[in-house]
Amino acid sequence: MIRAYIPKYKLVEQDGGRNYYVYALEISYAGKLSKIEKRYSAFHRLYKEVEKSYITGYFPPKRIRNTSHKVLELRRTGLEAWLQLVLKIQPIPNSLISFLEVSNYQHPVDTGSAELEPKEELSHQSLLVFPKDPYLSPDSQPECYSIERYCSVNTPLADTITKGVLVALYDSSFMVDVS
Repeated sequence: MIRAYIPKYKLVEQDGGRNYYVYALEISYAGKLSKIEKRYSAFHRLYKEVEKSYITGYFPPKRIRNTSHKVLELRRTGLEAWLQLVLKIQPIPNSLISFLEVSNYQHPVDTGSAELEPKEELSHQSLLVFPKDPYLSPDSQPECYSIERYCSVNTPLADTITKGVLVALYDSSFMVDVS
């Protein structure tokens, strides 16, 4: 998965007096972070290329009346929103991969399913409820508060963590020594 952000823009001053702005992109792919700078005109060329095959929605206008911080920031946020939208297209257009200067990109293998996102396995077990509410009497607690009903694994470590959280949240005599 490619992630790209435009955190800032900056003014590039030339000797001839023709100054222009570039947008700094941060691209993350395969555990590597790269930073590149692109002018608005490069974004506009990419927009025209992608629009031939896909409807991508709003793109910031080419002409701006002034170069105040507010106007340039609106353009930056508009470009970033458009870029995020185009990155969701599957498969990612080759023109976008070239624009982002991503090397060794491999398109995901189509398994024939209708899903666009690959399934990712959770690496942790989610906590749904506390085993018991400490302020309710044991007779008044409904059966649905049983942790065994919601979790397939009841480990001593999970019990220890749950007890620690309950003591820290509800036991008024619990004090942490910060000295």
